[in-house]
Amino acid sequence: MGKGKIEVSPHNPSGPVSTAASLHAAALYPENVKSLEYAFDAARTRKAYGERVEDGNLYLRDKPGWGIKVEN
Repeated sequence: MGKGKIEVSPHNPSGPVSTAASLHAAALYPENVKSLEYAFDAARTRKAYGERVEDGNLYLRDKPGWGIKVEN
């Protein structure tokens, strides 16, 4: 981490839309983000993020938008 940088660990106890926003914000400064805490409900998370969940980690896709699937 560079001089003058602040390390953060975002906390998001909300659903998949908030998690997607937090994940994108964390990706802006990867060297500053220690971890991103998110509410993990395995079925709900896999449904929203699909194959981007691996060993408890979420990964961004290289496609436009938030990259989640939201159903009613």
